[in-house]
Amino acid sequence: MQMFKCKTQNHIAKCVAHVTIMLFLILQIPCEVFSQISAGRDDTINPGVPVNLTANFGILANGITTFDNHVEGPFEIGFSFTFYGKKYTRFSIGDNGWISFTHNPYWGTKRNIRLPSSADESPKNCILGAMEDYNPIQAGSPYIFYQTVGEAPHRKLVVMWCQCPMYKCGELSGLSVSFQIVLIEGDTIETHVFNKPVCTEWDNKCTMGIQNETGFACDTLPYKNRNSTSFSVSKEGWRFVPTSLDTYAVTQIPYLMEPITPGEKISYRWNQGDEFLSDQQSLVVAPLHTTTYRVTCTLCSGEQFTDEMTVYVVPFIPNAFTPNDDGLNDKFLILGLPPENITQFNLQIFNRWGQAVFSTKDILEGWDGKMKGDVCPEGDYVWVIFYEDDKKTKTSNKGIVTLVR
Repeated sequence: MQMFKCKTQNHIAKCVAHVTIMLFLILQIPCEVFSQISAGRDDTINPGVPVNLTANFGILANGITTFDNHVEGPFEIGFSFTFYGKKYTRFSIGDNGWISFTHNPYWGTKRNIRLPSSADESPKNCILGAMEDYNPIQAGSPYIFYQTVGEAPHRKLVVMWCQCPMYKCGELSGLSVSFQIVLIEGDTIETHVFNKPVCTEWDNKCTMGIQNETGFACDTLPYKNRNSTSFSVSKEGWRFVPTSLDTYAVTQIPYLMEPITPGEKISYRWNQGDEFLSDQQSLVVAPLHTTTYRVTCTLCSGEQFTDEMTVYVVPFIPNAFTPNDDGLNDKFLILGLPPENITQFNLQIFNRWGQAVFSTKDILEGWDGKMKGDVCPEGDYVWVIFYEDDKKTKTSNKGIVTLVR
């Protein structure tokens, strides 16, 4: 009879007693979700100049259109990854909550396994993020996404089930799951579960863990009964680090969703204080006073991230400048960034005789006190600006600036 080399929770409890204390302490650390959305950097403008606010949440992921109980792929990982001692560059996705480094369509018919499982129909060489019976062909597909992010040697492959309906309970009760399987360059595996409820209308057993290509070596979650059992879980993270060719150290880590954008399953909400401004990813504002804007991103039916940015408004356009190349106030410049939201812009400078000494259509270009390369004398000059933003709002202004040498 062949011996199973699976590290179940019972084996660990008997053989590694001193690790129990360490893991107990780790499990007491509360899981915290850190903000991963960016509302953009703070900006400084003159009153009424349009500014584009854009929320950014990671790279747009690739959506997977699949069938019920199906395996899709293989797809490129984006880097070399070692799993149970063997190197791989491609992976496949089983729609019931797992990925494998071996492509076998027959494994898709299996909705749940108890680790270890060497049965022909059981997925192997696999990572089970939360293997249960899901229904990714329900209206609203795709529900499964993947993307490789980062730069070498710190790249990550993120495979995400986002608001994926549970079989039968998805249709009857609207229950869904959201979780990620993350391969980290350097051969570490992480799983992060935002939400996995219990479906009482159907076989509700679920498995979390990893298994080698023969189905005789596996690693499950220590001190958690998550091996083909019924359970609900939310905001939980786990890390798998190889310790030999056929074993992994498994520890609980703070939950942290990797920022990839799951298609249209993401929404935005911009506010100025309690005032709602927009539900679009971007909007243009033109504040007359310093204002802080807050954006809230919601994805996968409940996971939320928030960030703020402030537009500082300089209450006046400078009335003097000193173009002496000392690096201070060397140019007369209209403040207003970013310029891509200004469809038309014109700044003109006139001397006291009404002669145009400077003109530009670039808001980033200031006047350096010269006319066609020749130094202009000290004195007062009239400036006139006109701009039109991408909402066709026209603004003009004029004033006097003193050139001091």
